[in-house]
Amino acid sequence: MPSKPTPLARRLVLLSMVAAPSLALAQAQPWPTRAVRIIVPFPAGAGTDTLARAYAQRLSELWGQPVVVENRAGAAGIIGTEAAFRAPRDGYTILMANSSVLAIGPAINPTLPYDPVGGFDPVALVGSNDNALVVRAQSPFQTVADVVAAARARPGVLTYATPGTGTSGHMAGEFFKQLAGIDITHVPYRGSPQALTDTLGGQVDMTMTTLNSIVAAVRNGQARALATTGRTRDPLLPEVATFAELGFAGYEASGWLGFVVPAGTPAEITRKIAADIRRIYDDATFTARIASQGMRPIISTPEEFRAILAPELARWREVAQRAGVKPE
Repeated sequence: MPSKPTPLARRLVLLSMVAAPSLALAQAQPWPTRAVRIIVPFPAGAGTDTLARAYAQRLSELWGQPVVVENRAGAAGIIGTEAAFRAPRDGYTILMANSSVLAIGPAINPTLPYDPVGGFDPVALVGSNDNALVVRAQSPFQTVADVVAAARARPGVLTYATPGTGTSGHMAGEFFKQLAGIDITHVPYRGSPQALTDTLGGQVDMTMTTLNSIVAAVRNGQARALATTGRTRDPLLPEVATFAELGFAGYEASGWLGFVVPAGTPAEITRKIAADIRRIYDDATFTARIASQGMRPIISTPEEFRAILAPELARWREVAQRAGVKPE
């Protein structure tokens, strides 16, 4: 005959019966219940920051909680990206990442303090920013073919400016040089404005940088865009052909931006963030405002975002190795 439970055992059973519903209630508690932060690993005012703040405002409205943008700039995005990588995996830290910190930077520097592929769970791609090859209005180069011919005639003499070593503009320039079989000297600057200023002033022959940073100069006649780096023509300058259209088959070198969370964040939270980001993107007024600021709005599922990370890293690693690009 079974023995009767002891008084202690009966109390433990009763406690478990009380605790079980409380635990289930805690697990079912809606997220978020407090402020969420979006880390931007670049300074305030940059394109990445502008896009993050636009989404932060709308997400705060949807969630009924503050969504705070935290700029953690420095070391070409490494400082902020590492901070997100080491953050708790609870959904309360989101990183506004881009191709520089998750593909190009790791391709150049394999010893970064974060894992660009396995260290984050992708949420959604939200923006794309083409680069453009630009010369000053008085430049003798009217076409990309003119640049190629001059570079072949004088290897290493022509110069091209970029916002810095390891930026999407730099790698776009190296990719162009490799496909064209030419030698043009890279001149890194600390940002697009300085690179464009010296291009317009004639200190360098051309610049390869983001389209939104040069479109005003092109439209007011100070500069001439010879080609853009996207798969298709950019709506900001639809009259300018892509490199692929000009005969550089397989050329595509656009920067992209997307939200990620530290790997291991609960899947249901990641799915909720992704669904709410898509809900915001589906508002035509919102995307029109983003487009007017020089960013091409895009959207993806977490799975689609994940599918591009490893191939992007491999592609830029090959370009960097062939060009001999080293971390600064």
